[in-house]
Amino acid sequence: MLLLLLFLVVLAPAPLLAIVVLTVRLRDAVRQGGAGTLAARTRAALRDSIGRPVWPGLIAVTAAAGVLTAGLERAYLATVTYGPRWGFDMALLAIVLGLLAAVGCAALAGLAAAAVARARGFVAGTVAGLLTLIAVAAGTASAHLPLRAAYLAEPDTFPIVANLADGDLLVPFEVFLGALIWALPWPVLGAALGSRTETAGRRHGVRDVWQLLLDLATADLPESRSAWGTALRSELAAIDPPAERRGFALGGVWTALRYGQPPGAWVRAAGVAVVVAAVSFAASRWSLEHGRGGVLGFWMAVPSVLLLAVALTTAWRNRSFGSGLRAGALAGLAALVAVLAVGIPEAVVWAHEKAGYLSTGDAVPPTWQSAVLDVLRPEFLVGMIAFWTMGAVGGATLGTALGRLRADNPDHATTTAR
Repeated sequence: MLLLLLFLVVLAPAPLLAIVVLTVRLRDAVRQGGAGTLAARTRAALRDSIGRPVWPGLIAVTAAAGVLTAGLERAYLATVTYGPRWGFDMALLAIVLGLLAAVGCAALAGLAAAAVARARGFVAGTVAGLLTLIAVAAGTASAHLPLRAAYLAEPDTFPIVANLADGDLLVPFEVFLGALIWALPWPVLGAALGSRTETAGRRHGVRDVWQLLLDLATADLPESRSAWGTALRSELAAIDPPAERRGFALGGVWTALRYGQPPGAWVRAAGVAVVVAAVSFAASRWSLEHGRGGVLGFWMAVPSVLLLAVALTTAWRNRSFGSGLRAGALAGLAALVAVLAVGIPEAVVWAHEKAGYLSTGDAVPPTWQSAVLDVLRPEFLVGMIAFWTMGAVGGATLGTALGRLRADNPDHATTTAR
C-alpha cells in the first residue's frame, strides 16, 4: 500500500504533466502556424538546441559524469566491506545516494532546458535538457561498463559482501542509470517553466550568462516580490562592465534565493512537523502493539505526500515554482526534525519492549544506544530525503501549472508557459 502511495504521489505527476505540456504546446503550434510549418519550426529548434554554448557544455557534462563515476566506484569498492564496522549498510547507502543523484540530474537537465528555452524557445530547451540526461548516462556508462565487465570476468578479485548475491556488488550504479528514467519528464517541464512568451513572433535575446542567471532566479518569485525582480533585471541591463555585471547578477541571485520564501511558509512547515510527529508516534505504537514491522515505510511515504501537498498549494497560490519549492524544502526540514524527535525516544521504547529496531522491526537491539543509532543510519536518512525531494519537486511543478491555468491570462494559458 505504501509503495502504491509512493508511486502515485512521487512518480506519476511529473510524466503526466509533461505529456499534458507537450500536448498543449503541439496544439498551440498547429493553431498558430498550421501543421505545414511544424516540421520546419521543429528543425530550426533542433539546430538551436545544439548550437553554442550547448554542445561544449554537453561534452563537459559527459566528461564530468565519467570522471565522477570512476572516482565514486573506486571509493565504493574500497569501503563497501567496512559497513558492518561503521554500523550501516554501505551498499544500501550507495543505492539511495544513486536515487538522490538521479534527482540532482533531473534538476540539472531541467535547468539546462530552462536556460536554453529562455533564449531559444521551448523545443530547443526540451531537446537540450534531454541531451543533458543522455550526456550524463553516456559518461556514467563509459566508466561503469568496463568495471562491470571486469567484475563478471573475475569476481574473485573484487570485495565480497555477505548480504549481496552474486553479481550484485555494482548494483548501486545500475540503479542510478535506471533512476534516470524518472528524470525524463524534467527537460519538458524545465523548458516550459523557463521559456518566454514570444511577442509578435520575436524572440527575446539573452545578452550573457549573468543575465540568464538573474532571469531564471527572479522569473518565479512570489507576486509580492515580482516587481523587485523586474527592477533587478532592468538595472542589470543598464550595467556594461563585465565585472560589475557579474557581481550584480550574483548578488541578485543570492538575494532572490534567500528572501523568496512565500508568506505562510513557516506556518505550513510547523503544521507538517506536528502532523508527522503525531502520526509517526501513532504508527510506532500501533506497530508495536500488533507486532508489525517498523515505521521506515511510513517515514518514506507519508511525509512525501505532505510535502507534495505543501509545495502544490504554495505554488498554486503564488503561480510560482520557486515559491512551492522553497516552501516544500522548509516543510521537509521540519518533517525531518519531527521524525528524529519522535523516532529517537520511540527507538528506546522498542528496544525496551524487545520488539526489534524501530525502523524495520528486525532483530532485537543489544543496547538502547544501538537502537537510537539505527534511527540515525545514513542510508535511511538519505532515502527519506530522496523521496521527499521527489514529492516536493513534483508538487511545486504541478501547482505552478494549475496556478497559471487559474490566472485566466493568455500568457499563462499553456500550463507552465513563460
